[in-house]
Amino acid sequence: MRRLRTLSIAIVLSLVAATFGILLYLAPAQTFSNANRVMDYVVVNEAMLAADDSDWLHKVGLHFPDRHEVNPHLKLLTIDEEAFGKLGPFPWPRSTYGRLLQKLGKAGAKVVAFDVLFIDPAQDPRQDAVFAKGLRAVPTVLGVDINTTSAGNLGVEQVAPTLLPYVANTGYTTVDNPGGWTLSQPFPLVTTDGNGKEQTYLSLAGATVQQFTGNKFSAINSWRARFGDRTIPLDGDNRILNLPFRTYELQELSGRTGAPTEHISFAEQMGFWDALTANPADLKMFANGNIVVVGSTAQGSGDFVLTPNGRYPGVFSNLRFMDQFLTSTFITRSRPWVNIILLLALPIVVGVIVTFLPPLIGIGSSIALILAYSAIVVMMYGFALYWLDLIHVDGAMLATALFVALYRIITEGNDKRAIRDMFGKHVSPEIVSEMLKHDDPKAALNLQGKRVKVTIFYSDIRGFTAMSEKMTPEQIYGQLNEYFEDMCQIVFKYGGYVDKFIGDCLMAVFSAPNPKPDDAKSAVFAAIEQQEKILQIAEEWKSQGRQVFTVGMGLNTGEVVMGNLGSADRLNYTVIGDNVNTAARLYNVAKGGQTIISETTWNEVKDLVVVNELDPVMVKGKEKPLRIFEVIRKLNPGEVNPSVLRDPNEPVVAQMAAAH
Repeated sequence: MRRLRTLSIAIVLSLVAATFGILLYLAPAQTFSNANRVMDYVVVNEAMLAADDSDWLHKVGLHFPDRHEVNPHLKLLTIDEEAFGKLGPFPWPRSTYGRLLQKLGKAGAKVVAFDVLFIDPAQDPRQDAVFAKGLRAVPTVLGVDINTTSAGNLGVEQVAPTLLPYVANTGYTTVDNPGGWTLSQPFPLVTTDGNGKEQTYLSLAGATVQQFTGNKFSAINSWRARFGDRTIPLDGDNRILNLPFRTYELQELSGRTGAPTEHISFAEQMGFWDALTANPADLKMFANGNIVVVGSTAQGSGDFVLTPNGRYPGVFSNLRFMDQFLTSTFITRSRPWVNIILLLALPIVVGVIVTFLPPLIGIGSSIALILAYSAIVVMMYGFALYWLDLIHVDGAMLATALFVALYRIITEGNDKRAIRDMFGKHVSPEIVSEMLKHDDPKAALNLQGKRVKVTIFYSDIRGFTAMSEKMTPEQIYGQLNEYFEDMCQIVFKYGGYVDKFIGDCLMAVFSAPNPKPDDAKSAVFAAIEQQEKILQIAEEWKSQGRQVFTVGMGLNTGEVVMGNLGSADRLNYTVIGDNVNTAARLYNVAKGGQTIISETTWNEVKDLVVVNELDPVMVKGKEKPLRIFEVIRKLNPGEVNPSVLRDPNEPVVAQMAAAH
């Protein structure tokens, strides 16, 4: 019942942890971005990139697909610091872009896309005329700006009217960045114009790839879109997820000697100024039959985005979207119901583990499960780009493990305190510690009563009444406490349990609550050592002028009932049964300094001790006399046992053992 109660609490705690994880997982992207699925996207991508860089993955022969190979159809013209140094600050004359487009057209560029806005007409119409001439020379996609209006609608700032008739297509350049992280792009984006008419816009990446391939994009639902004859997975919010990318630095060997520039691995790039001044042959090798994207990479432009792999120019993300379209490399987000099932099921599994295993092992097993699940998530993402939730499932499992372990520590701590209160002054610390190692300390004791074979030990001071008449109460208590302290330590040393004190009598059990095969040996050896200690104490007390005494001891081995005995208000852990009564009779037979054991005890130690068999005794409740033996000493190793035993043919003359 106790374990079922703990399990019920564990399930409740796991559901609490799971509910908290589900609420964070389902939170809108802009809400709690540092703890919702946006952060999960960041963590999963960082974990995938870290695993891909690690040696251990390669050592086991695993390699994630290379998604950073150069895409031969993607080229980037960077508006960098060198371009600003040559052409001056923005805005540049639009004739500059017109001249670039004419050169790219002659070089055979198939599509040119500008990650630069040209919204307002140029102050000098001749500038737009030159730009328009360039737009006619090569199919060009220009960016539009989409913003949220005060009325809650999406407002669109279109390409300048003087340029719009000449562009091949337009697309918005913004990316979705909840919490500052570049996550996705709406695909497509639907808005309304000033007259309330619905308009659909593609991103700059989508419009460029559509122009390049001739394939059309079309929406299916919030989870899927179509590109030609291919299906594109979306994230459930009508967005396409951006796959993080690697970059590398190159040192410029001319001009700005020593200045590093950031490059993306999947697109060849050339400086804007270099393209303007390049000879036709070199530019044709760069642009012929390809997509050429023009965008800013200069630090001063401020057009930077934050990705799980670092902070990079925004044009890099748009190029990455284009690369994903061209290579059909898409992230598939698992459906929410899949993650909710995981969020509910795995914490419950952890709760069961921590309930049925010792706390430290349970927590260790839970951590192993968390690590295994994390590895599975990262592997699925790394190999298939299938995104399962990571941080919320891991967090719910970890919280469950901690909650349940804390609950067990608190409740079982109360049980252990009860055990210490009950046994701490009766048995050796080693036995208490051994009991407390049990998953359920009370179950380890089986306090309801159980039949076990033990050895019962009684010892009694001889002549105590006469001796006490010569002592003050304080002296009596002082010497008794000193005597019992030494005797108890010897009982504990041999694994015994001090059952009770009856005046000057001590009762012990070998061993409670966990009997062992060699209990009889332990009990007899403890008795021998006690008699030796009593002689030593007597010498010390005699030299101090204090009263001395001797002790008689009796031991019997047999089956008893062990458990808690008493009332609802007061319980005593003890043993009862006929074999207990037999031991009590034997210690009454023993004289001062004598240790008497029964035949059942002698049968278990006869090869270990030297004894003298005494005349048998009659015990109340027994029909036949009992064989009894006086323990003389331990048998030395290799010694032939000199014990003196009675002739079994000798007539039996039994004495009556006194009642206790």
